[in-house]
Amino acid sequence: MSTQTWSDTEQDWEDPARSAVDIAEHVAALFDPKAAPLLTLGTFERVGSNWCSDTLRPWLPQHNEPFRQQLGAHHPLSPNNRRLPGPADADLPGLPAHHLACALADLYDPDRRHMVKETNLWFATGAVTNLLPNSPILVLSRAPLGIASSFARGNLFERWHYASRYEMLSSAARKSAQWAPWAELLPEDDPEPAAALGRLIALNSLLLSHAVRKDVGGIGRPYAHLAYERHVLAPEAVRANLADYLDIPLTAKPAPARPQAGARGADTTFATGQHKSELVAELDTRTAALVPHHVAETLARAGNVMEQQVVDNARHWLTGDDLYEVREPAASVPRPQGGTAQGTERRPGPANYRPAVGGSTVMWRTHLVSNEEMAELLNILSEAGMDNARDGVNLFVIPMRMQRGGRLHRDPDGRWRPTPGYEHHPAYWVTWLGAAALAAWHGARLPTRAEVLEAAATVTAVYNSDYRFGDATSVVEPGREPGDIHHLVGNVQVWCQDGPDAGEAAGLELPLRRHLVGAAWNTPATREAVAEGRSRFLLGASRGVGVRLVRDPSIRAADEIGAWELATRVGEWVNSLDPTGFPLGYLDRALVNALTSPEAGAGESEE
Repeated sequence: MSTQTWSDTEQDWEDPARSAVDIAEHVAALFDPKAAPLLTLGTFERVGSNWCSDTLRPWLPQHNEPFRQQLGAHHPLSPNNRRLPGPADADLPGLPAHHLACALADLYDPDRRHMVKETNLWFATGAVTNLLPNSPILVLSRAPLGIASSFARGNLFERWHYASRYEMLSSAARKSAQWAPWAELLPEDDPEPAAALGRLIALNSLLLSHAVRKDVGGIGRPYAHLAYERHVLAPEAVRANLADYLDIPLTAKPAPARPQAGARGADTTFATGQHKSELVAELDTRTAALVPHHVAETLARAGNVMEQQVVDNARHWLTGDDLYEVREPAASVPRPQGGTAQGTERRPGPANYRPAVGGSTVMWRTHLVSNEEMAELLNILSEAGMDNARDGVNLFVIPMRMQRGGRLHRDPDGRWRPTPGYEHHPAYWVTWLGAAALAAWHGARLPTRAEVLEAAATVTAVYNSDYRFGDATSVVEPGREPGDIHHLVGNVQVWCQDGPDAGEAAGLELPLRRHLVGAAWNTPATREAVAEGRSRFLLGASRGVGVRLVRDPSIRAADEIGAWELATRVGEWVNSLDPTGFPLGYLDRALVNALTSPEAGAGESEE
């Protein structure tokens, strides 16, 4: 890491607003350029990016779509914002500025490069690439027929509301001075799904091509390109290319286990890492003709909007349809509709605490925190005046559509509810702030990393890991008695009370991180993988990270912090961010202190 600090840079951090570019430049200046993360960008969804993630995971910690999935729809940098980014994006006050600075700093690592994976950034593609100016870029592509086949198998165009996405992008581009010329690529003609999909594939590829060809310091942004089809047909050559580009000694890794068919409560939409050795597009004849036709038509029309170099680049990425064998779709097993879990899951009994290791004074709650419990906390915090989202920043959980793997959603009446059938599944997409708030509300705490590893050493068999079921399953682990500790390892990783920077006197300049430890449904459960060092910033989240509660003699049930007090403490912290000249770590420590001390207020630091 470089020797610069926030105070060494020219920007006055006491200004009430800061631009996203200014924040990105400040964060980048704190680190050596070699510490910048690998930015892996897909030309579209379903380009098989999990094969890349699984291949690189032992060497590069993963961040899955932090911009597309984790920013609220009202955030100016969100790809889901109907207000498309302009030439000079809006300044970010208070919480959004602090959140962006922490999120970006979380991606840098002086000791080990991280990987950020993003797909379908749409008109925010250029803004995101500019936020990571020193990051090498890896472009992942897949031929349109392959994408269309994957969409057809999972009925994803309908489940993921792509018709409304088409309408939103077309309408928003027409209202934007900067992007209006691009609107002609998405005609307002209410296209059928195959036409809309083909146009959207071409649009996102063109926007990505436009972003990477922009001059950076007088030269084009360097990148490497890997096609899904080449990965399937020549995996060893692709592995060698990756090793050479990233300068890491990639070794062979067994393919992830295929999710078990008919697994109760599992929606395998996101388990896309299965090994394949042939290229087959299961499409009806008409769809197989329409999708490539509209891709080609959109690329041809793009010549009126942008440089030919950009068009040619995107066209190259979207080749490969000729490599596929087109087959009529096979009969498919119906998926759970609306994300509803299949089967009837056992309801966990009353929460109990028991030791995981003989002679230990640390008492572990028998079950992981469920979606039902997380929804209850969100509702009472909302009633106390502290909503989950502020200025496009999600504080406690990252809400997702049910069809996108979200298991907590807010109804039109304002009430948070779990997706039907997932009430007793472990809550994930929970931030450290959300996990710590729930622990304080229960009169408990989060475990330390050392405590989790000590307890994990007693586990001889893991029920759900490494894509076995393709999703998290119930908090009740089959074969366990009600008084046992269920899923001590597996189902989800868990947030820890401590982090790699805990206790460091010089840790005020950078944001705090907190450990993630264990194994999840989508990670390996070997002892080496469980013990691997991982951490995230306080408002980070993941589909594979949840909450486990513990108590020890220093904590009693009577120490629980009421919802109104929790809302007050979090609110005081949010308000303290606008404006401020304090370093990121100082502000984060104030939040940690507010949530882990029964007597603390949000304005007090643990220093």
